[in-house]
Amino acid sequence: MTSTIVSIAILLVHAVAISKLLLTERRQPTATLAWLFALIFLPVIGVLIYYVLGTTRFRRVRKKSGRAMERLASVLDRHKVQRKLEGSGIASLDDRTLDLLRLGRNLSSTPASWDNDVRILVDGPATYLTIKSAMEAAKDHIHVEFYIIQPDQTGEALRDILVERARSGVEVRLLCDAVGSSRLPSDFWDPLVEAGGKAHTFLPVWKLLTRFRRHTRVDFRNHRKIVVVDGRVGYTGGINVGKEYLGLDPEMGRWRDMHIEIQGPAVLSLQKAFAQDWLQATDEVIDDERYFPEPVGKRTDPSIVQIVDSGPDRPWSPILYVYTHAIALARERVWITSPYFIPGPTLEDALITAAIRGIDVRLLLPVWSDSWIVTLASRTYFRRMLEAGIRIFQYERGMLHAKTMLVDHWVGTIGSANMDLRSFHLNFELNAFVYGKRLVEELSEQFQVDLENAREVDTEELERRGIVHRAISATARLLSPLL
Repeated sequence: MTSTIVSIAILLVHAVAISKLLLTERRQPTATLAWLFALIFLPVIGVLIYYVLGTTRFRRVRKKSGRAMERLASVLDRHKVQRKLEGSGIASLDDRTLDLLRLGRNLSSTPASWDNDVRILVDGPATYLTIKSAMEAAKDHIHVEFYIIQPDQTGEALRDILVERARSGVEVRLLCDAVGSSRLPSDFWDPLVEAGGKAHTFLPVWKLLTRFRRHTRVDFRNHRKIVVVDGRVGYTGGINVGKEYLGLDPEMGRWRDMHIEIQGPAVLSLQKAFAQDWLQATDEVIDDERYFPEPVGKRTDPSIVQIVDSGPDRPWSPILYVYTHAIALARERVWITSPYFIPGPTLEDALITAAIRGIDVRLLLPVWSDSWIVTLASRTYFRRMLEAGIRIFQYERGMLHAKTMLVDHWVGTIGSANMDLRSFHLNFELNAFVYGKRLVEELSEQFQVDLENAREVDTEELERRGIVHRAISATARLLSPLL
């Protein structure tokens, strides 16, 4: 009798969860199907996972973020950040560029800026060395934000230089994601705090679980990588802090990645993104003119830079929309590098449409990423794309982690966002979109270098994959909205 009552109770809970999923949650159909799959075949565990990860709390996080933005807006107005960013020259651009810039401005939180120097940083060693040099030259403040900081020699090296700069009187603020940097011991940042610096984690899991209804979902993570030094030089891209990014992890091997250095007014956009994240994590408003300095000097080869920030605190998906519209405006080529490729219907259709109308569309993806289920799910998109004329290459020399796209000789982007549903809808992400032939050509040259270490996928290879492989991949794709 008791077992029957328990079984009925479980079925009722199960039915309520599925009813809530179907009737009250607004989500992508693919995500609905994935959760149905999990709830039907994992009736008890599935309900628990759904409670932690599945319930949509976009309204709560948007409301909280909106309050933070209101507090920060007055700071930005007082320090004339909008004027410093916009400068001059934007009005003289061609219609295609103005169209994409207008979209980016309406979706993100800062406008594009004109007079910027940009430099591509290829792989971890070059990136770490350049950022270290900038930190050593800091005179006023250093703001650091990473998704992953490992407690290895790279994490310790970062901590040590921040400690040294804090002792020298430089203001230091560090923010890392609570899940991405979960391996850090609780006392890891004590030397920095003792030296006068500040260190915090973004969305601590224990707080979310103990005060769950007042906060947000555990899987809303901050995937951004931002470093700002003195408000004058900034860095963003795909590289975190860990020995794997130096190619020192024996399991991962060589690690191919990309970062970008920016000098000019666009650094203020990076500063603003950091300030917003810091405010949400600590309730401290970064408010002083020295954090938002007047851009100095004219560049010899100026680039237009649009910093597009996105996350579950937005009603739209800014990076996805800018990607999609840029592809729709392509006239010659679209070349994409991404470690994870689960584009969803919007981006998938944009790429296929571009290929059908004769655009040279190429995808450079890893043979295997550090997530095997994502790799399997991504392969289910291959056949339809190959049939449309898209060329797909798989990188074979280690882990490909760079997140880049170039369109024609017109615009290129480097950032934290992967070509997957998690980056587009659940993570806090940030990409730099750069308009200018020089950077696009550098991206193009690096893409072609990487192709030398890749092999092209064809339909015959897909045919050779057995039914078991195809079934596992199809299951992975079904679960992809949960990843």
